[in-house]
Amino acid sequence: MLCRADKDGKIVILNYDDYDAIMTRELQQFEKLDVSVDGSDTYLEKVRKDCNELVVELHAIGKLKDELLLPITGMKCKNNAYRKVNGASAKYFRCNTPAYVYPLFKTHKLTPENVLNVDIKEIPVCLLQSAGNISTSRITDFLEFILKPIRAEFCKNCPNEFCPDSRQYIGDLLMWKERLTKKIRNCKAKNSVLHCSGRCESTLPQLV
Repeated sequence: MLCRADKDGKIVILNYDDYDAIMTRELQQFEKLDVSVDGSDTYLEKVRKDCNELVVELHAIGKLKDELLLPITGMKCKNNAYRKVNGASAKYFRCNTPAYVYPLFKTHKLTPENVLNVDIKEIPVCLLQSAGNISTSRITDFLEFILKPIRAEFCKNCPNEFCPDSRQYIGDLLMWKERLTKKIRNCKAKNSVLHCSGRCESTLPQLV
C-alpha cells in the first residue's frame, strides 16, 4: 500500500497487514459505537437530524440569519414554519455517507538514517478524517464559519505554538473565554464604581 507522509512529502510503502495493524491501534483511542453496518444509515440520519434541529433552534431565537439556514439544513422559513427544499437540490441535504480516516506518517520526526531502518509500526502517525460529502459536512462548514474569526482573534492575542489536536484547541479557546469574561466583569465592576462616584455632585453638592 502507498500512504502519504506528513509535511516532508515522502511516500510510505507498506503491506496491508501492517496497515491494518496500525489503523486498528490508532482507532482504539476513539469510542466504539454499538452500531451494525446495516444500522449505520439510521444512526447517521439521526446525527444529521439532531444537528439540523440545533441550527433551527438558533434561527428561531434570532441567532442565525436566513441566508445561512438554507445551505446548512436545506430548509426555508416562512411565516415561522420550516419546510425542506424540494426538487433536484434536495438530494444535497440527504447525505448519510460515513466519514473515513486515513493515516499520515510523521517521517519528518525521524533522522534520515532512521527512516531507512525503522520498523513501520514505530513511525508516529496522525489520523485525518474526511469531512467532504458526509452526513455532517454542512454543520462542519457552519462551525468553521463561526470559529474562523474567533480563531483569528485567539491566535492574535494568545499565540500557542504547540497545539497537538482539536481537543487541546477547544480547551485553549474555553480558557481564553474565561479570561475575557473575567476581564469584562472586572471592567464592569470598575465602571459601576466610577458611575457612582460621578453622581456624588448631585447627592452631596457641598463636597465639590
